[in-house]
Amino acid sequence: MLHKTTEERYEKLKKVFARLMRQFNRDDLDDFVQTANSLREWIRRDGSLTSDQKTALEKFVVNESLDWQICNQLANYQKHIGAKPRSRRRRMPLASIPRVTDVDVKLGAKGFSVPPSMRFVGAGEDISIECGGHRESALAFVIRTFRHFHYIFEVAPIPLSERVIPNLNELLLRP
Repeated sequence: MLHKTTEERYEKLKKVFARLMRQFNRDDLDDFVQTANSLREWIRRDGSLTSDQKTALEKFVVNESLDWQICNQLANYQKHIGAKPRSRRRRMPLASIPRVTDVDVKLGAKGFSVPPSMRFVGAGEDISIECGGHRESALAFVIRTFRHFHYIFEVAPIPLSERVIPNLNELLLRP
């Protein structure tokens, strides 16, 4: 086993996220998706995590979550070619789950600058994901998904009265 703890797995996700912010590309996107998707089971099985951390995970990995569906379906497709979404929880009919139907990759994404540093993030490949009949920016999906896991590992363990939720700029510009 390359990573022996849930925290080590999250540290990998942070490293891949940082690489994607420096240079957005399909190879690191694949690593990000695979790592984020696997964290669901790592978190569920980790007895050292708090109930707040596990609750935050369960709020993210629901059938209704577009970001979770993108993550889970891309990971399953990469692992099992032709995989179709499954619903373990029958709260939502399988037909209602947003389905990833296409991924488009183009060269030359300019990214965007983050004030006040004006550093560019997300430049590289322009990747979009069609899910549920809508086109989603893979960059936006990665940022939103990372924020969920950042909350689970770096905010939820802190007592409520002491929590400080970083703004988006702080997350994007991490080393």
